[in-house]
Amino acid sequence: MAGINNTAAAQAAGYILQLERALHHLAHAGVGAAVAVEHLDDVVVLKDGRAVLQEQDKSTANAGARLLADRSKAIWRTLEIWLLQRESTGSLPCERHMFFVNRPVETAIATLLKRRTRGEATSAEVLAAFRAEGSTLKGKAKKPTLAQALIDRVLERSDDNLLDLIDRIEIVEAVGAAEDRGAMGNGLGLSPRANTDDILDGLLGWLTRLLREEWAAGRPGIVTRAAVLLQKDALQARQARSRLLPKAASDVLVSEADRAGALSRTFVEHLGRIEAADDDVVDAVDHFLKFNVEKHRLVVEGEVADREWRDRGDRLRTRWRTLMRRHSRALYPKPSAEIGQVILADATYDHLEPLDNQPCGELYMTSGHYHRLADENEVWWDPTYTPEVTGEN
Repeated sequence: MAGINNTAAAQAAGYILQLERALHHLAHAGVGAAVAVEHLDDVVVLKDGRAVLQEQDKSTANAGARLLADRSKAIWRTLEIWLLQRESTGSLPCERHMFFVNRPVETAIATLLKRRTRGEATSAEVLAAFRAEGSTLKGKAKKPTLAQALIDRVLERSDDNLLDLIDRIEIVEAVGAAEDRGAMGNGLGLSPRANTDDILDGLLGWLTRLLREEWAAGRPGIVTRAAVLLQKDALQARQARSRLLPKAASDVLVSEADRAGALSRTFVEHLGRIEAADDDVVDAVDHFLKFNVEKHRLVVEGEVADREWRDRGDRLRTRWRTLMRRHSRALYPKPSAEIGQVILADATYDHLEPLDNQPCGELYMTSGHYHRLADENEVWWDPTYTPEVTGEN
């Protein structure tokens, strides 16, 4: 098996690279831009329907491979295609032509092209390097190789035509994945709280499905930046809703010391007034403590605005007043402790109050909020209880 040359992995890696590069350009493109994959080139940036950047992607998993070798088809066939496109009747020349490589390249011509981009070499020096690869055969004694024939076809152009193309060629070498993804997140305007990798992975999946649908329908694979931004917003909103979900009760830890300390608090006194069962007190203490821990986390992380906590408290108080009136009337003249136990049960046993317009399925977040309000004497369970007037203005 070791001797089998399996190209499937290399082909798949090349396809994935094109998608990643398409997303890279979409993240950094300007207003009104679009990006095409396998249309005119590997990846193309379009503005007003016209190509402004064409990119050829070259990759290898072999650390010893020489990408963009001086006489390689990777360079010369690409140059020929770009020249033919520029020479076609009625076409506007593309502004930029780019080789993207997933490993650093140090071959002579590639190095000259990189130096030219940095202003350290001239286009004339690159042209001279091109011309040096031309055929030196005299007469027709020998037939040139296929590679040499390709090179010679490119070099049939005038110096002016070749220089015009050379002026527009760039070589871009891959940076670290973390750096590239961070830059893409910034280009897409992701929130600092967003999980960038999760959203970019989601965008790559969406991009793959969209391109497949376009190709299956016989259309070119073109995606607009506007469409990517809308998808990004949807993914970011879903992620924010996920972050908003309170932790499961089993994941919010409270100590026995905290439980013991809570037994002397006001909300436990209110439970004592209605002779609440021991298990009601245990649950109330647990919910009260876990609510406080989770509320603090959500406040610190900025996921829920302060206004929502006040509004949620108002909603719970309104509901409590309704329960107090309903059960006090329906159960009269039963003892106040018995009526209070029914009010407590109706308020805290199974009601799940939404949080910031999102369902909140953890019972401790509602029950604990009620006991937090009871601790501040804003709700109570004994229908005969009247809070003391403090005299404060």
